[in-house]
Amino acid sequence: MKSFKPEYDVIVVGGGPAGVMAALASARTGAKTLVVERLGFLGGTATNSLIGPISPFHYGDEQVIDGIPQEFMDELMAAGGSTGHLKTLDPYGSGASLGFYDREKYKYVAQEMLVKAGVDIFFHVFIRDILKEGNKVTGVTISAKDKDYTFRSKVVIDCSGDGDVAVKAGADYVYGDAVTHKAQPGSAMFEMADVDVDKVYDYICANPDDFEFKTDCVPLRPYDERLKQHYFVAQGFKKLVKQAVDAGELKFGRDSIIVLNSVHPGSIHFNATRVHGFDLSDSEQRSLAELEGRRQLESVSEFMIKYVPGFEKAWVNDTSNEVGSRESRHIVGLYTLTGEDVAEGRKFDDVVSRGYFPIDIHNPNGAEGYRQDGQGGHWIDLKDTYDIPLRCLVPAHIDGIVLSGRCISGTSQAHGSYRTQGGIMGIGQASGVVAGLCAIQGVQPREIDVKAVQDQLLAFGASLWRDKEKTAREQAHATACVKAYLQGRDKFITRADVLKKFHE
Repeated sequence: MKSFKPEYDVIVVGGGPAGVMAALASARTGAKTLVVERLGFLGGTATNSLIGPISPFHYGDEQVIDGIPQEFMDELMAAGGSTGHLKTLDPYGSGASLGFYDREKYKYVAQEMLVKAGVDIFFHVFIRDILKEGNKVTGVTISAKDKDYTFRSKVVIDCSGDGDVAVKAGADYVYGDAVTHKAQPGSAMFEMADVDVDKVYDYICANPDDFEFKTDCVPLRPYDERLKQHYFVAQGFKKLVKQAVDAGELKFGRDSIIVLNSVHPGSIHFNATRVHGFDLSDSEQRSLAELEGRRQLESVSEFMIKYVPGFEKAWVNDTSNEVGSRESRHIVGLYTLTGEDVAEGRKFDDVVSRGYFPIDIHNPNGAEGYRQDGQGGHWIDLKDTYDIPLRCLVPAHIDGIVLSGRCISGTSQAHGSYRTQGGIMGIGQASGVVAGLCAIQGVQPREIDVKAVQDQLLAFGASLWRDKEKTAREQAHATACVKAYLQGRDKFITRADVLKKFHE
């Protein structure tokens, strides 16, 4: 029976999308790496909270997230677990591409990639405390069902989502928005099976004005026949929602419902609840949030069966194991990425990953969707891709830690962009390289040579700067795929004015 080592070069706390990428990158630098994960499987929010497709790796048709995250997507596709990246004809509300995936395949592929890379994985454990010498973290204490375990390390990567390691080490942080002190709401996601998907699609086509956004999704690569179906995303059903709310038959935290395909034919995924007003980094508040999330989930699913064509015989076949958290703590680092940095597409000399997704803020105050006045929820397109500097991954006053995932140093506005799964994977890859090289070279994250980090990331296939020739090829390929797609269908939910652009 394999036992864990008492000391590692790098310990990754959290096995979600950032943690998986961080561990792979760390191990590939040659660092002895351990992942500690509170669940019995990998994927974090991506698998445990039942979130929908992997958000874009793309800005327009340019692939911005590459390297190890793309290797993971390739392995997932090879296992029959993903469509790969599908281009959204209208990116508003969804982003430029979506990668639909089977969550069980995700768990398996992530696990096998880590094992192959030589990473040790300790499941069913929680961070209890950290080891510290002066201002430097030197390891962690974790709690299991039977006892506590202590591991020493040269570097710890905080992929906990909430910044648990950094906070326990004494790092400063901001909860949610620095002015309002409110965070984006969580969601209890779910799926329904035995749906007449064609009937649902026809209803959307017949009621276009009842939807805030809607788009068809175009395949960019062949994928497994078992997953073949027409993929789409739509947010609306506003007339039916209002009718049910007024009748007291629907109680949930939104005023419209987002539906999209699950990866398997005949099922629909729901991002349709809004669990707001809870600090999901607080255990007591999280418990109350779970109650609220489950109530909303039940209400929405029964509404769909009673009100929406195509759901007459449907049933809930899968639900999130816990409410998915969009936002909580932002650890204060050597640099804090701002909303202006993101919106303006700013570049930095110490870039270690790139951002690309619009600033997507879900209303922290209640049900209302995107607003144009900047209050509540909003969607802001970017002028260009932006850089995420290494300094955002380094706590301002604590050594021995690399920040990763959604707890890196950024404002709430900036976080509204980089929090999506594709962006998180890119940050995870960067954090793993930083930690691995620090451990091997015996330096602290604030001391690491940026060029060495960038060279290693490029060797892994990461995209740190725009390659104009590669981007041109990607754009030409996407255009060809869209033209073939349009010729093969005679019905679309995508707005006519958007479709017109592809015919010009």
